[in-house]
Order: sequence, then structure tokens, then C-alpha cells
Amino acid sequence: MTHERKLAYLLRHDKNYNFDPHGWREVKDLVENHGFSLEELKLIVSTNNKQRFEFSYDGHFIRARQGHSVDVDVELEEAEPPKYLFHGTIAKNVQSIMEHGLCRMSRQYVHLSADIETALKVGRRRKGVVVILKINAQAMRNDGYSFWLSRNNVWLTKSVPPKYIEQMT
Repeated sequence: MTHERKLAYLLRHDKNYNFDPHGWREVKDLVENHGFSLEELKLIVSTNNKQRFEFSYDGHFIRARQGHSVDVDVELEEAEPPKYLFHGTIAKNVQSIMEHGLCRMSRQYVHLSADIETALKVGRRRKGVVVILKINAQAMRNDGYSFWLSRNNVWLTKSVPPKYIEQMT
């Protein structure tokens, strides 16, 4: 496991750590107990292509911006989504998604992209034929669903029912 993947796990899924209510973890803990140096953490935060992580203003804490399976509030503000959002997945998941919708599974939110390119990148992380799903976010919003935009431009919602999903590819 790379150090970046290890950090993602420790900041999003470590049920043995007592996160503060907003998902912050002490940098000191990662340095003293998990083999990271401060320089390495700074490098991961500054070079992560998805801007997944952030330091607190004083630099003593670090957190993932979204993707948690632990119960934390990363202080998201509700936002008005564009008309359509996109989700990248693989072909073997499509039938289930079209029957049951997009579910957050073990995470706090379903992750959506504002553009097809990003959705393609997400889908390519899995083995299989990539499929892009088009989400009618405006119709969802009109029907009372909430959306949040993370600080690294990932659109989040609690679920996407099948009636709002259209297979593009």
C-alpha cells in the first residue's frame, strides 16, 4: 500500500481513531504512530491530483475532504447543482444501479462529478468496461434532494434513485 493510500485509509476509514467531530486527525499521531514525516504529509496534501486532503489553519491537524465511512461532519454547505452530474462505474454494476439507484454503501455520500472526464477517471480505477451515468441533478433538487459541493469540487448527495439515472456509454 502506498503512503497516499495508507493516509486515505487513516483519514477516512480508521474506526480505531477518535476523530474530532469534523474529521480532523492530529498530524502528531500520524508522525509518531504511523510512519509519516511532516514533510511527506505536506507533499501528499500538495500533490494529490484530487486535492483529497487538507491541513487545519494551524497545521496541527489533517483531514480528508470527503469519502468517509466513519461518522464525521466535514462542514459541507448545501449547494445548487448543475442540471446534470455524472458518475463513473463499470459495466458489471450497471444493472444493479439501474434497479436500485446509486447508494452510498459504507460511505456518508454518493460521489458525483460535474464533468464526464472526471467521471471517466473515477470509473477507470476499477477493473472492467467503464460506463458513464448521467444524473438529472436538477430534477432531483426540484424533488427535494440535497446536494453538497466539497472543497475539491466533488458533488455529494445521500442517494440517487434510478429514475434520475441515464446510461450514457
